[in-house]
Amino acid sequence: MRRFIVSIGCALVLVGGPALAQAQPTKTVKGAITAIAADSITVKAGAQDMTFVIDSKTEVVAPGGSTKAREAKAAGRAGAAVTDVLKTGQAVEIRYHEQGMHAAFIRAIAAVPAEPKPAGPKAQTASGVVSAMSGNSLTVKGASSEWTFAVDEKTTISGSGIGTASKKMISEGKKPNLAALVHEGDTVSVTYHDVDSTKHASVVRITRGKM
Repeated sequence: MRRFIVSIGCALVLVGGPALAQAQPTKTVKGAITAIAADSITVKAGAQDMTFVIDSKTEVVAPGGSTKAREAKAAGRAGAAVTDVLKTGQAVEIRYHEQGMHAAFIRAIAAVPAEPKPAGPKAQTASGVVSAMSGNSLTVKGASSEWTFAVDEKTTISGSGIGTASKKMISEGKKPNLAALVHEGDTVSVTYHDVDSTKHASVVRITRGKM
């Protein structure tokens, strides 16, 4: 890749070539530029604004940089200013030294990667005998504990004979539901998630019907 020079005040920065070797280890961040000057750059990375120092050791890679460098030389300047090749709102990747928040390398990128979604609540399992139920809840008594689970249209019911019973209800014009398929006294295994202090049953599996 062809190199060209960007001028930052009296300092010169190589732009468009491979990253220069740095003695200090670097960290990497990606974000959108919210402010840029000859000697600093601020990016929004997630919910955080981070400001970095730019100096003669900073290397910048950006589209159109070679054109800006030629224009600067034609005008009698040593190189293009960093503000000529990077603009606010632009997505960049910055490799920086944590000590002094020094930007070692700045590269324009197509877009800032989306923030990973936080992991949902962990699935848990409880087993026992159904002791009570209603249209939107199921209570299961275990060996040493009792749990009440919220159930809704997203709750799946499984077990021996459930498929056949569901098909029969549908053929009769009825909608399969918890009350028709699960009964007090059934032994069940419930997979659930804690959501806002409520145990939501995602799967109710009948392991043994009421004797």
